[in-house]
Amino acid sequence: MISVQNHLLRLNGNRFFLLAIVSIFLFLGACSPKTRVLKSPDVSGGNVGGTLPKEEQPEIEDREAPVDDIRKIEAAKNSVALILPFQLDKLVPSTLSKEDVNRSAIALDFYQGFQLGLDELAQKGRSFSLHVVDSRDNASHNQSIAQSEAVAHAALIVGPVFPKEIIAFGTHHPNKNVLQVNPLAATKALEFNLPNLVSLTPSINVHTKAMAERVARDYKTGDVVIIYNTADNDGRQFLDGFLSELKTANPTVQVRSVSSIPQLNEQLTLTGTNLVVAGTTDKFQLRAFMSNLESKSVEEFYMFRVYGHPLWDRIDFSIYNHFSDFQPVITTESHLKSWAKGVKEFKDKYYTLYGVQPSDHSYKGYDAARYFGNLLAKYGDNYRDYITKEKFEGLFSTYAFDYNQGWGFVNQAVSFKSYQGASFQLN
Repeated sequence: MISVQNHLLRLNGNRFFLLAIVSIFLFLGACSPKTRVLKSPDVSGGNVGGTLPKEEQPEIEDREAPVDDIRKIEAAKNSVALILPFQLDKLVPSTLSKEDVNRSAIALDFYQGFQLGLDELAQKGRSFSLHVVDSRDNASHNQSIAQSEAVAHAALIVGPVFPKEIIAFGTHHPNKNVLQVNPLAATKALEFNLPNLVSLTPSINVHTKAMAERVARDYKTGDVVIIYNTADNDGRQFLDGFLSELKTANPTVQVRSVSSIPQLNEQLTLTGTNLVVAGTTDKFQLRAFMSNLESKSVEEFYMFRVYGHPLWDRIDFSIYNHFSDFQPVITTESHLKSWAKGVKEFKDKYYTLYGVQPSDHSYKGYDAARYFGNLLAKYGDNYRDYITKEKFEGLFSTYAFDYNQGWGFVNQAVSFKSYQGASFQLN
């Protein structure tokens, strides 16, 4: 059972239709939903969940009514507040535009995936109460939400989405024992400084650490690790702390740090493999970097392995004829396997319900609902004690949390992709 407050309903149709319904319900509120209620003759509950003999089938009627008291109590305990930036204050339902839908796309996709995940748990006999709130992408508004009745009794808070909102809500919510899930922002958890925060998306320093450990494993005696530093923000952020993490993982690594192509060439070795780590995403820097590696591999018998920024997954490297020869590897937050049975089933169900294909945010919402909903159902008020103990592998996300008293629970799980054919593929 899922009791949904504000009645953000699952609907067949496109995003325009769903957003119009969402705006109506969040602006105006709504009465209790119609519920099909079974009036069992066994009021003691002796046959709850079972199939009655044909002659004893109860009467079915449509009426305004809650489910049985036991499940109502369970749903109240498993209360989830979902705070997302629908930004409904900026639209008029009667004149809904494409811009309105695009502005609310993240919230709609995450909500739809989240609702589907809770629905599946409810079908297994678990009960939840879901309260959906529009954060409006407004920090001041989130201060009010944090102290409102809508989230006062929530056992779990999912959202808001954007960093300023997360901080505004988290610093003003009075109950620090209730966990607040940061569902999408990749900001470093220490920047929020909220001890009850659960950060689902691995920040760049998590990718840095994982890549350093990967390079340390790949390293063989005679190899040299070359860290190619560039001035762009992505490059600096990705390589910040890389050397320290690398030395922690393997103190015997021979490593060189360079900041120009001539310096890089001076450090190349012919006796082993050159493990080159580059964090830049700047197209001009990448062109110079790749052109140099290609020319060096032709003029001398240099062996290269290249390790790059996670955003390389969005860059077209097919323009470089020998890119795959360098066995490029990147980290990724996702392990989505489009060919997997579970993914195909989710896509079919999602399209049937909503009339659109799921986005990454849809998968993330679905995984979050399944993980946290299951923890709530299994452990109740003590669910936070199991977050660092129970790992999770969903359709899109993997969760493996550690805990820090200053900034809460941080997901340390990333996967690796290698370049195969004309794109990066999961290892």
